[in-house]
Order: sequence, then structure tokens, then C-alpha cells
Amino acid sequence: MFNATFQCCWKGDDRAAFWAARRRVTDRADQVTARYCVTQAGNAENEVSTCTPDGVSVRLTVGRQAYAAAEAILEINRQAALERQRQRAELDRIRYLRESVYSHPDVARSYWLYHHPDQLKSMLDIDFEGIAEKFRNREDTRFLVIAKLIGEFLGRLEDADRRFLVSQLGQLFSSYDRSDLAERLEGS
Repeated sequence: MFNATFQCCWKGDDRAAFWAARRRVTDRADQVTARYCVTQAGNAENEVSTCTPDGVSVRLTVGRQAYAAAEAILEINRQAALERQRQRAELDRIRYLRESVYSHPDVARSYWLYHHPDQLKSMLDIDFEGIAEKFRNREDTRFLVIAKLIGEFLGRLEDADRRFLVSQLGQLFSSYDRSDLAERLEGS
């Protein structure tokens, strides 16, 4: 929580104008400080000062406990972000191994041999084909089923209808920034 001190050099006797100006300054200070952490008191103070009328000086301070609490929360957030990054990296690594290494017997053999160059005979005891079968992506078969259904649908259309549908599919590819696929579709 910020502590704000405002000094104002006010000339005149119009108390209503004074209180209206005070309200505008405090409202603006509330809006600005709501966007800042207490660890950024200097930045908040600068922004509040730039939008206050001449003759008004602003000083924002933060108590030690509030500052320490904010620092602790920021550190917890940094540690949580680091842990999420570590977990994402580990998940990416696992996906890579599953999709690009273990699901292909030849690649899995090479990968294993690269990491165990001194255990060539042990490699003969490993069933890389069986491992690959277990790691193959079942999504591939689902996409093949979808592709076959689309192929069957296209195969039963008249030539003009098929050309129209293929051109629409090309536009769809382009709308997803895949004009390369649209060009390949036109070429087929």
C-alpha cells in the first residue's frame, strides 16, 4: 500500500475549487497507483506528478512491511514462473522423445546407441519395434480416418463441385497462413 503526501500551494479563498482540485489529484493518484506494485513507488510517483496541476507536489512512500510483503510475493511468482518453464521444457522433451525418437525404431536405435556407445551388444536385446508400436501416436490413425472420409466425399462429387470445394479448401488454408498448402493443393 502506498502512502501519499500532497503539498499544494493554493492561492485564493475558493474552498470548493480547492476541494475539487484535491479530489481530482487523489482520484488520479488512485488510478495510477492501482497499476503499480509498491516496489515501483518511484515510477508511480513520477506518473502521478506528471498529471497533477502546477503547484502540487506528490510524494509516495511505502512502509517496510508492505515492501517486504510485495518482494516476497514477487519472488514466489518468479519461482512459480520458473517451475512452469521447467515443466514445459520437460513436457516438450518428453513429447519430442515420444513423437520423434521412440516411435521410430531406426531413430530409437541410433538414439540409444548415441547415449550408450560402449553397449553395442546390449542393443541387440532391445525390442525397438515393440517400443515404437507402443509410442506411435494414435492421433495419426484418427487423422488418417478423417482424410479417408474426406477422400471418399470428394470422390463422389461431380468434377465442378470437387474443383469448387478444393478451391474453398485452398482459401481456408490461406486464411490460416498456410498458403504453402493452398499452392500444393492447386498443383495436385
